[in-house]
Amino acid sequence: MTAAHQDTLEKISRSVMAMISDLVVIIGPDGKILYASESVQHLFGYRPESLIGQPVEQFLTPHAAEVKLDLAAPPRPDQRHYQIRHQDGTWRHLEVNWQDFVGDPAVGGFLVVARDVTEEVQARRALAEQHQFYQVVLEDLPYQVAVLDHRGRYVYVNPAAVGNPEVRRGIIGLTDEEYCRWRGHDLQVAAARQRHFAEAARCRCRVSWEETMRDPQGQLRYHQRHYLPVFGVDGHLERMIGYGRDDTERRRQMTLSDRQAEVLHLSAQGVSLPVVLQQLLTGLREHFPQARSTLRLGEDAPHGSPAAGLRSPILAGTTLVGALELELPPAGDSDEGRAVLDHLAGLAGMVIERDLHLQQLEHLAYSDPLTGLMNRSAFVRALDRALMGNPHQTVIMADLKQFRMINNRHGHAAGDALLVAMARRLETDLPGSIGVARVGGNSFALLVPAHAAEQVVADLSASINKPLALRSETLHLGGAIGVAPEAEPDTPAEAILQQAEHAVYRAKQLGQTVRRYDAEEYAVELTALTLETELRQAFADRQLSLAFQPLVEARSGSLHGMEALLRWRHPERGAVSPQVFIGLAEQSDLILDLGRWVLQEACQRAAAWPGGPVRIGVNVSARQFESPRFVGDVLSALQISGLPASLLELELTENVLMNSGRGVVDVLEQLAALGVQLALDDFGTGYSSLAYLNRFPLDILKIDRAFIQGLGLETFGQKNLAIVRSTIALAHELGLQVVAEGVETAQQRDLLVDLGCDLLQGYFFAAPMPLDRAMTWHFGGQPGQYMDPTDSS
Repeated sequence: MTAAHQDTLEKISRSVMAMISDLVVIIGPDGKILYASESVQHLFGYRPESLIGQPVEQFLTPHAAEVKLDLAAPPRPDQRHYQIRHQDGTWRHLEVNWQDFVGDPAVGGFLVVARDVTEEVQARRALAEQHQFYQVVLEDLPYQVAVLDHRGRYVYVNPAAVGNPEVRRGIIGLTDEEYCRWRGHDLQVAAARQRHFAEAARCRCRVSWEETMRDPQGQLRYHQRHYLPVFGVDGHLERMIGYGRDDTERRRQMTLSDRQAEVLHLSAQGVSLPVVLQQLLTGLREHFPQARSTLRLGEDAPHGSPAAGLRSPILAGTTLVGALELELPPAGDSDEGRAVLDHLAGLAGMVIERDLHLQQLEHLAYSDPLTGLMNRSAFVRALDRALMGNPHQTVIMADLKQFRMINNRHGHAAGDALLVAMARRLETDLPGSIGVARVGGNSFALLVPAHAAEQVVADLSASINKPLALRSETLHLGGAIGVAPEAEPDTPAEAILQQAEHAVYRAKQLGQTVRRYDAEEYAVELTALTLETELRQAFADRQLSLAFQPLVEARSGSLHGMEALLRWRHPERGAVSPQVFIGLAEQSDLILDLGRWVLQEACQRAAAWPGGPVRIGVNVSARQFESPRFVGDVLSALQISGLPASLLELELTENVLMNSGRGVVDVLEQLAALGVQLALDDFGTGYSSLAYLNRFPLDILKIDRAFIQGLGLETFGQKNLAIVRSTIALAHELGLQVVAEGVETAQQRDLLVDLGCDLLQGYFFAAPMPLDRAMTWHFGGQPGQYMDPTDSS
């Protein structure tokens, strides 16, 4: 080989060695380094030339003697492991291959090829530590854990899953079927586990189920089970992790808690006491299925501990009313038995005590404490029950006369004695009645079959007219008797009693002895009161609404504004006239709430009117105007709605101005200062109209419809025309706009236009309309023949 070839080979050799990532070292027979590849600097931080001539043992494993021994008797090409010290002082792990080239003159030493396996060693060490850690955790874990291979054979079971060490060792390598056969368990358990195993492997996800087995004592045990499959990098099932817990105690506690809740629920629902206590006893037997449970009730319930088993007394307050007994099997937990038995005995005592209290309360709630008769509630209940069995029933009521005089003259004790004596007499003298009750201070009611009513009335009249002896004095009481009609189907018992009460009330009013209920008479009396009550409910239920009637420019016919009018459509009575329900509202403070709502609603609707805000008129009642909150309500409605004050027109009648006291001018001036328009409504119907026009800061005058409707007629037509002409002229002289109300014909319109009236309102243009119709009228012309169903004019 020429020198050139030799030089080329050396260059190639150096290039190849530079590319090798493993460490290549030649060690002489004396243990000194003859050559080191360039990778030594990358791997261990040393420059190759700095290692030449250095003893190898000072760099390799801390056990230098082992290195010297290997050099003296070099190993075969088998792998060896050493440690080498990095330049930074740390130690790295090497996997080493030796080759003996001492006899080769080209090498003259040992060729060592080493690979840095530090990370692998550290990973194996961490894995071993992790395996040891998990083994310790699993061994001590209270959760049941088992590992099965891909064939379903056990490879690991922790003590929580199988407590017996011998059984735990014996299960390894067995399938579930083999294990169940060995231990005598139900093979259905094994079959279920195999199905869940296959399902978890197929769906590649966790599978959960509940498993029931019997323990050696034959008691059912409940377990929560889970299978979690683990797959290898090739996608095949490697192992199945099974884990779970014994859920028996939790299930038993839940069952007992559910039974206790059921006992309390039944007790609260008024279910009979034997049924409630049977539920409690059932809960005890479910909790201890292998034991014998007994519930003993009665004042003679045994005391102390029984000869065999456990006993807990049942106390209602401090009174012994019974006992719960439990006889456990020999292996039973007596501590648990005692705790559960005491708890359920306490629950039984609470239920029994509640039942006793309810009986006492029912007696107090349904009996008259003075006479011992039924009270009003008991009588209504008895009447309800009687009507269910036989609807042909009626009620007769008697109200004793002169009873207040007797109380005043002889004292309340004497009056009470008289009531007791009358109660005993009614029970004796009226065999035709089904029941007798004291339903008021000196009022008695009788439940009577309808066919016997006449006879009972006669007997009752005779009974209450018989004299009574009181403190050596003979009293003749007498009384008024009211008779309800025979009950109609579905008539409530309370309503029947009220019918008898109304008949008694009318008998006393008219000085009669006996009076029968008159439905029409009663309806008339109730109408006003009923309507007021229903109006309050209608306001609360938002049954009230606003209707809108246009005001038009007299000459152009274009819209000037809308007047908001309150309407009520009763769900049963239909449309109720405003003259009726507003009159009722004005008799109470309800008018204040209604007026405030109308004001707010009208302003909000006017402010939100399509095409921009529209002028809106709102009527104000005298009660509303007198309220110290009225000006604030107006300001609040304007602020909330955003309606300009100049578009709000408040319409006041002459009666409002005349009856509102000395502060009326101050209120009107405050409203005028806000920019609100003030109108005098129904002009001409009061007493001093001209004085109002001069005294108050008004903007608008509305001529009452009574004068407008006569225009164009022969009778009174000329007089009406003269009044209207004069009114318009006077108003214009005072700077007021004039509105004519009640325009119904074209002739009336034309006359008013000729008289110079500014604004017109009436059915000729449109009746008061719901909001949607009012908008249609505004933007689409006349709405047709719509008539306001509540307008009585």
